[in-house]
Amino acid sequence: MTASTSLTDAATSVGNRIGRYFGVVGMIPALLLVLWGAVLITSDAWRGRPNLLRLGKALSGWTLSNYAGALLWILLASLIVGLVLNPLQFRMTRLLEGYWGSSGAARLALRWRIGHHRRRVDLLRARRETLLQRQNQGLDKLLEELYGENPRNWDPQKLKTRRHAVFISRDGTKFAGLRAAHDELHGILESHPAEARTMPTRLGNVLRAAEDQVGKQYGLDVTVTAQHLSLVAEQRHLEYLRDARQQFDMTVRLCVVFLIATAMTCGCLLTDGWWLLVALVPYAFSWMTYRASVGSAADYMTVVATVVDLNRFKLYESLHVELPRNSVEERWNNGKLMQLLVQDRKVTVHYQHPADTPPPPGTP
Repeated sequence: MTASTSLTDAATSVGNRIGRYFGVVGMIPALLLVLWGAVLITSDAWRGRPNLLRLGKALSGWTLSNYAGALLWILLASLIVGLVLNPLQFRMTRLLEGYWGSSGAARLALRWRIGHHRRRVDLLRARRETLLQRQNQGLDKLLEELYGENPRNWDPQKLKTRRHAVFISRDGTKFAGLRAAHDELHGILESHPAEARTMPTRLGNVLRAAEDQVGKQYGLDVTVTAQHLSLVAEQRHLEYLRDARQQFDMTVRLCVVFLIATAMTCGCLLTDGWWLLVALVPYAFSWMTYRASVGSAADYMTVVATVVDLNRFKLYESLHVELPRNSVEERWNNGKLMQLLVQDRKVTVHYQHPADTPPPPGTP
């Protein structure tokens, strides 16, 4: 048995033990990072200006048989990089969310970025109001021409109904762009938490807004009950949740990997003049994957909300609390349950234990 074969068997064996999650979330981003590093090394970028001729010769002579050893080392390096990054996934996500610590520099950065997002929300709200006013003014003008009277004198419900009727008519098509822009701004604003809960990054705001909304209609706090629900939810629901989480983790990992690649490129090409612009390539991919992570976070939290909707009664049964008769009672019960789960010893919760199983036939 050759050394190459042994290395292949070892890598395959380890890869099989790692599982599907690491294979997708860990290996693919790590492989991209290793390949980018290999390009920098092959082109001698770490010594001086990149030698494209040397890189071209290396790539033109590439065959699987000639470079089997190099391929194995790339796979092994990718495995090592993936294993190093895997336990850092939680911290990487927290950094992109905006949890930057409490040092003086961190506080300055937090104040700057949170202020930016608060001002952005104010600007979007003002723009949404302007679009709505322009749309209503146009519709009111059409209504005045149609009915020969000032629509502002009508009662609010009548005005709302007739505005809608004109809007869906052929004449109202000219205002469709205003309505679409208004609805888009409404969706963006819904992805922001309350002002006091604003985070310094867009990803952090999307997750914080979802955390503040998911389960609240039932009186549940998803940050308190997430672990409990993961133990009682149906398996197919958990699999759906894992898939959504895996997609989110993948975009976060890719964003971080491309940022590392950007730093590597800047380090190699810092003194090489215009060659430094090559760093814009991994940076652009980092920006795109960050935007993708924001969308994946929203999709993931939507799945979390669905899992809460479908499995909350299993949570109540597992905790042996009384099942609510209606939504009002559910919110009342859950208010006390949330206090209990955060270790408030002063709250009292009534339990409802399942009936004892009857003894088998013939038991004395």
